[in-house]
Amino acid sequence: MQRRHPSVVDIELDLGRYELRRSGRRVKLEKKPMDLLIFLVSRREQLVSRSEIVAKLWRSDLFVDTEPNINNIVRKIRTALGDNSVKPRFLETVVGKGYRFIGPVRVMDARYRQSDLASGAMREVSAEKVGGWREPSTLSVLPLTLIGSTPDDLGICLGFADALVTRLGNLPGIDVLPISAVLNVPADASASETAARLGARFVVRGAIQMSKGVWRLALKMFDAQRQSACFTKKCDLDVNHLSQLEDEIAKQIAAALNRPLGPAVLQRHPRYSKDPLAYAEFMRGYRISSYGEPATLDEAAQHLSNAVTRDPAFSLAHAVLSFVCATRHFEFDPGSAWLEKAEFHCCRSLELDPDLPEGHVAKAFLLWGPSRNFQHLDAIDELKRALALQNNQPHAYNRLGTILAHIGLLDHARAMYERGRAFHPGKAISHSIVQVYIWNREYDLAREEIQAWRAENPANKYPVYFAPQLAMMTGDMKGAKALLDEAARLLPEEPMIASLQGVFYALTGKESKALDCLTTACASPKSFGHTHHSYYQLACILALLGQAAPAFAWLERSVSTGFACWPFFLKDPWLKNLRELPAFELLVSSLQAKYPDHLGLL
Repeated sequence: MQRRHPSVVDIELDLGRYELRRSGRRVKLEKKPMDLLIFLVSRREQLVSRSEIVAKLWRSDLFVDTEPNINNIVRKIRTALGDNSVKPRFLETVVGKGYRFIGPVRVMDARYRQSDLASGAMREVSAEKVGGWREPSTLSVLPLTLIGSTPDDLGICLGFADALVTRLGNLPGIDVLPISAVLNVPADASASETAARLGARFVVRGAIQMSKGVWRLALKMFDAQRQSACFTKKCDLDVNHLSQLEDEIAKQIAAALNRPLGPAVLQRHPRYSKDPLAYAEFMRGYRISSYGEPATLDEAAQHLSNAVTRDPAFSLAHAVLSFVCATRHFEFDPGSAWLEKAEFHCCRSLELDPDLPEGHVAKAFLLWGPSRNFQHLDAIDELKRALALQNNQPHAYNRLGTILAHIGLLDHARAMYERGRAFHPGKAISHSIVQVYIWNREYDLAREEIQAWRAENPANKYPVYFAPQLAMMTGDMKGAKALLDEAARLLPEEPMIASLQGVFYALTGKESKALDCLTTACASPKSFGHTHHSYYQLACILALLGQAAPAFAWLERSVSTGFACWPFFLKDPWLKNLRELPAFELLVSSLQAKYPDHLGLL
């Protein structure tokens, strides 16, 4: 098909403002069409398959009839661009395959240099020059492939990659994916396929092989934009001097990327154990430490415990073990055993290495929990310190986003979730951002995120909780009832669900049932990590029933136990009866003063 381009670039895609402009005028475009347009422009002149579009917009086609949805979204994009499907200037259909963006577009980058910020300048770049896309490049380092029958008892394959990630983590202008983001990449995937899967421009992959009693290493860095290798390395590998080789290769990769590599952080103890069995046990536990299911967390904790038993000075193993135990305690088991283990191993990791980023993340997870009564400010400080040491930690960004949302800094929370997405496969944002959407009354965004979350992980309790809450807030009481019934079946002893049922009955005029739900919620200790949300909903029940004084007392209790999202308090229609109280105004003012806007700045 002959392509015809206008001589003047009149289409502008402003990533910072998240808007499309034609001839300088803003064109209204809904979220999914906008997201697809950005995706297509980022892959300019390349075929984007319908399956890739499904993965990008919905992550799964299990709950969405994708064919008509994609067709409708593409029609909206063409309308916004003033394009024609018969003679396309911008968006070309590849019949039976997908779509290709072919037209000129000027992209306004969402990220600015300090000099740009100082002058107020905005970087603009024509699509004809650089394919229409400017953003920090993403680098992924895959675990090495083991060739032959020799077992990797030392955990070299994963450990070598993680060491490179750690060393390269703060390269300017490069987002380096953490190892946790690449563990599920198929071993037989090509470099190009891996780059597309991870949303990365650069892919470092390699292999090791035992030959005549000597380990041999072959390494290559692939540039997906140029579809060619930009760095190769072959050498012998001495398992007793891995750190020197890792540092040497990190310097060579940085040079190939034309980026300065800062000095390695001086550590009191090596990041990895020199005990091969401790090292191997750590790697087995680390590989599954973020899976989030109780049985998997138990298995990870066992491997990591074995590692620190073999090598009590293994600081990184202590930190990851603390994180696993804290997650197990917060999400599934409010008993003291997991908490005590988490606290012990966190303290030990930072005693061994005060500058271990993972140690500060582990400490923040403990500070922002029920045992420490959700110390928001101290936890924020720990997370900021962790990211200053090494900025490619998705757990840190996600927890920062959650904390900032809980204290009412919703815009800053959104920014942290957005920053963290750079370190997730395919630039996927954390589903936890749904909190920001709901508390900011962005209901369409919340609905999309909940649907995507449930499609990706149907057993996860959080979307099960948020779905009926959203339905009630948008007036869909019939849908809310069905979702609440489902939630009660899936989480029969969860006080957050019981108290939410109470809100439903209060909204529908069934006072007696609402108060029964309040009693049920108060009687159950199961929601240990999230009790403040139950308290908040108890306040809502009583406020809706006209009992302002006890309602405000529960609201204060919610605040004192971790939920202080004052902008939501001002918007939530369920608290309408409290907003005329002088004490309510005083509470909001005190929270505004306690959690000022600058707390969210990194």
